[in-house]
Amino acid sequence: MGKNIKIILVPGFSYLSFGAILEPLNTLKRNFNQLNLEIELISITDDMICSQLGATVKCDTTFQACMKDIAKSSKTTAVFLCCGLKTPFDVQSSIRKVLRACDMKNIPTYGVGAAGWKMADAGLLENGKGTVHWTTLSAYRERNQNIMVKDALFVTSENITTSPGEAATLDMMIDFIKKEFSLEHAENVCDHLMITFTRNGDLEQPKSSAQRLRDVPKSLQKVISLMEENLEEPLTLKIISHQAGLSLRQIERLFSLHFSNSPKKYYLKRRLLHARQLIEQTSLSILEVSIISGFSSRQIFSKYYKNEFGFTPSDTRRSP
Repeated sequence: MGKNIKIILVPGFSYLSFGAILEPLNTLKRNFNQLNLEIELISITDDMICSQLGATVKCDTTFQACMKDIAKSSKTTAVFLCCGLKTPFDVQSSIRKVLRACDMKNIPTYGVGAAGWKMADAGLLENGKGTVHWTTLSAYRERNQNIMVKDALFVTSENITTSPGEAATLDMMIDFIKKEFSLEHAENVCDHLMITFTRNGDLEQPKSSAQRLRDVPKSLQKVISLMEENLEEPLTLKIISHQAGLSLRQIERLFSLHFSNSPKKYYLKRRLLHARQLIEQTSLSILEVSIISGFSSRQIFSKYYKNEFGFTPSDTRRSP
């Protein structure tokens, strides 16, 4: 029996994410004809879909045909929802409809880009795990208190897998092929696409110079991870040094060597960036943001914020 995989495109989708879904599947189909693999491209608007970059894709399957197929049969092996970091308002109901239909039929569903937000809004991740792009993780965590929000390349919670998209999508797809088909199939696809290695889903998303520098020692990565995991309730450097197994002097030297900065200033910058993301992406008051970013008062928060960004928290909220 063959396998049917549906890829649903949403206006503003990332072309990189789309390619990272489609190319491994097409390689698998080409190299293993006996799998009888069917790949359907579906437009959620029933029109040609335009990516974030302006490139268009013509889909052969309509959204209505997709919904009927999901409702009447169990032939669908998996559904991939390919979004950008933002989705148009006029397709929200269609996204919710297909997500809930897949959930009712227990069809494994994979979402990239803003899909993690839509899966949460549809109630599919309640008391489960999810992830979104690191730039919106803070807002996602505040808005979804009933979800274990993970800073990860991809996260699976029962039949639902979320990924921030972009390059992380390729890691998710190789993992999907390995689990749905076999390790041999996954390795064959990697060979043909010249993928030397893939990353585990639980790795943190690359988002800072520390995580991109290959020569950063593991001991420093541990310190940074402790800081990233405790932005809302900051740890003292004494506690961080104890948990990282380093002396305060060792930590000072590592930050000076790799960032030309002190650990205190680095930690403060990360907390302020966290606060800025909350101001830009949530309706929390400035006072609420200051508290959950670990500042003792709004006045102190505003002072440090303006020193860092050159404008006040209130100016950020008034920006278009």
